[in-house]
Amino acid sequence: MSLRSWYAARGLRFIFLRGTKLLTRYGMSPAIAIRRLNECVDTLAGLGCAPTFPTPGNVVQRYPQFIRSLEERGVEIAVHSYEHVDLGALPVPMAMQQLERAIRTFEHFGIEARGFRCPYLGWSEELRDALPAGMFDYSSNEAICFELDNQVAGGKSEFFEAVRRFYSGKLFSENVCLPSTRPNLIEIPVCVPDDLQLHDGMGLGPEGIDQEWGKILDQIYERGELFTLMFHPELSAFLGVPFKSLLRRASQFHLPVWVARLREVSDWWREKASFKIVITPVTTGLRLNFTCTPRATILVRGSDTIGSAPIWDGDYHRLQSNVLEISTNPRPFVGIAANAPERTVSFLRDQGYILDASETARSCGIFLDNDTLSKLTNEVELVNYIEISPTPLVRFWRWPNGAKSALCITGDLDALTLFDYASRIFIS
Repeated sequence: MSLRSWYAARGLRFIFLRGTKLLTRYGMSPAIAIRRLNECVDTLAGLGCAPTFPTPGNVVQRYPQFIRSLEERGVEIAVHSYEHVDLGALPVPMAMQQLERAIRTFEHFGIEARGFRCPYLGWSEELRDALPAGMFDYSSNEAICFELDNQVAGGKSEFFEAVRRFYSGKLFSENVCLPSTRPNLIEIPVCVPDDLQLHDGMGLGPEGIDQEWGKILDQIYERGELFTLMFHPELSAFLGVPFKSLLRRASQFHLPVWVARLREVSDWWREKASFKIVITPVTTGLRLNFTCTPRATILVRGSDTIGSAPIWDGDYHRLQSNVLEISTNPRPFVGIAANAPERTVSFLRDQGYILDASETARSCGIFLDNDTLSKLTNEVELVNYIEISPTPLVRFWRWPNGAKSALCITGDLDALTLFDYASRIFIS
C-alpha cells in the first residue's frame, strides 16, 4: 500500500485523532506499555482467563524477552503479520511473505505460532486459500457485527465509522458467531465493535463499555455461540472494570461459559470434528454408539428412551452414556439431500448435527432438500429451522464439558512504543 493510499483510507481527521490518543498512551521506551500489559495479564489471570495476543513479527523481533515472558505466563502469542500492514491490500505473494517472515521470527525466538490475525482484519479469501495446510491451525479474521441500541448508536463518530470500514464484517442477526472448518484451517470470528470504536469512537467510559459487552455476551449465550472479544492493550488499564464485570457475568449463567484462548478453541473444533456415531439395528429400533472424547456434550430431545438423562437446556437432555437405544420412526437425525452444497454440509457438521444423506434421509424427523435450503436465506434461519422443529433429535453440542457458550479475550499487541507506531507510515 502506498503512502497516498494509506492516507486516503484514513483521512486527516482520523489521523489527527488517532495520533493525539497515541501520544497519551505510549512513550519513546516500552516501559509504559510493558507495565500496562503486565497489569492486564495479572488482572485476567486473577479472573481465570489467559488472553491471546496477536503480535507483529517485528514487535517480537524488537522485544523478544518480554514477549517470551508473556507466553511463559500462559498468554498465547499469535501472528499479526510481520509488519503491521493491511494484508488484504497486498498481492497474495507479498502477503504470504509477511506471514512466512513472521513465522520464522517466532521460531527464531522460540515462540509458538498456532494462529494468526491480519492487521485491520485485512484478509482475502485468496490469501486464506493460498495458505498451505499446516502453516497455521487457525485464523481469526472474519468479523461479526453487533448492533448497538439507538441511544448508544447515536454517538457514532467519524472515527467509529473509519474503524468500521476497516473491519467490515457480517451481521450477527444473520450469521452464527462460531468457528468454521475450512480446508486448510479453522476460522474463528471476532466480535465488533471493538474497544477503540466504543471508547475513542463513541466516547464511552468503563460503565458504557461494560454495558455493551454485557449485551453482546447475553446475545451470544442465548444462542450458544462464541464471544471473541477484541481489544487493544493501549486501553487495558482503562478496561479493568469491564473485564472483571464481563468475566463475573460469564460465571453466573445457569450453564457454564467456557473461557479459552483461541488455540484451545481451534483444538476443540478439530477434536469435535472427529466425533462419530455408529448406528446398529436392534429389535426395539436403533442402538446409537457415540465415539467421542470424554469432553463431548451429547444432547437428545423428544425421545421416550432418554431415561434418567438430566435436562440440559430447553428441550435437550444431556446424555451421560455413550450408548442410546431409540425407536426408528422418525430417525432423530438431520436428513439432507445427497447433492446439497458442500458449504452447507460443512456448516451443519460444525454445529454438531448428525447428518444422513443416504436412502434413509427422508425418514429423519428433519429433512433438508434443496428447495427447503433455498428458502433459508442465512445461517441463523437454517439453525432456527432445525431447532424449532418438534421432532426428536440427537446431536453433539458445540462446546465441551456441558458449556453452553464460549468466551475468548484477545488483544492486538500492535506496538510497545511510539516508534513502533510511527514505523508503520514508512512501511505502508
